[in-house]
Amino acid sequence: MAEFWDIYDENGHKTGRTIERGQPLGPGDFHLGAIILVMNRQGELLCTKRSPEKRLWPGMWENTGGGVLAGETSLSAAVRELREETGISAKPEELSYLYRVKTIEPDGCGLFNDVYALRREMEAKDVRLQPGETVEARWIPYGEWEALGRAGTILTPAGPHNEEFFQLMRGLAHTRRWPQEDGSPALRQQILDLQAIAWPEYAGSPWPEKEHAASFCWMEGESLLAHAAVVGCSFTHKGRPYQARGIAEVVTRPGHRGKGMALALLRQARASIQASGADLCIFTCQPSLAGLYKKAGFTPCPGLELVGGTAEKPFPSGPLGLITLLELLSPQAKAHAGDFQNGPVLLPLGEGKLW
Repeated sequence: MAEFWDIYDENGHKTGRTIERGQPLGPGDFHLGAIILVMNRQGELLCTKRSPEKRLWPGMWENTGGGVLAGETSLSAAVRELREETGISAKPEELSYLYRVKTIEPDGCGLFNDVYALRREMEAKDVRLQPGETVEARWIPYGEWEALGRAGTILTPAGPHNEEFFQLMRGLAHTRRWPQEDGSPALRQQILDLQAIAWPEYAGSPWPEKEHAASFCWMEGESLLAHAAVVGCSFTHKGRPYQARGIAEVVTRPGHRGKGMALALLRQARASIQASGADLCIFTCQPSLAGLYKKAGFTPCPGLELVGGTAEKPFPSGPLGLITLLELLSPQAKAHAGDFQNGPVLLPLGEGKLW
């Protein structure tokens, strides 16, 4: 049965055209692929060896992936490719979107790859290989995987020279996501202890009743060194309902600051927000941290004020000297971008809270 791909332009937008798989693309045309980086708690990546029958890169080690069929999303393709090439069954919500890579393949074909991450604990011998696609599987420790990728002796989604990608991957190798990947009471207590170091006035406070939308933990072994939390709420602005996400905190243990841990966690947090279905991301930070958030991809918005608290007791960020950061995500939010250029945005966050 013939397979077809949607054709994208160089900016990643669908052109409305399709092409049968295996046919040459025209100048400036791209197709879409999905790559899945399966990682275990030891920071090892699951890699498979390409069949010698493959036209491109026969016999090379790679991460699981393949082309997105016409009408598919890259997420649904990632779930399908995992099942077909490894036998791993995963729910869409178990995969975390990381990155989009734009490349030109050796045959001149334009390609976008959407890269996803999945946590799994399994033996390599239990991987179900796909005839004609894969012939072997093994776990490769992250450090070895990066070295081989930089040398070009294994295939990586972003090629051997994409430093931003490898920085993201180093962070991923050390990260656990609460509670999806580690909901243990021990890790929860470490999060509370780390918060108490940064904000002694909250020492002894209980775990919040409203769970974080996502929580990212940089681990060395079983020790928590840095933490970033994403929170969310519903609100109405200029008569329109929205779903918002924001960064509630990012904190690194003293003695380990300046090593890029917070930046790596913020990049993962931003990727999770973009994939969450929220309309926008909005939060505040101290002016001294604005550069860190900009490196992670967030955008400061001078003139925009976030007002938390309650309707009876609003809590504005302006008098605190905080900077508001904003990213519009959904078509509705982007269509009404002018509503978010100046003035206050009121979020019902609870008395005395700005997330």
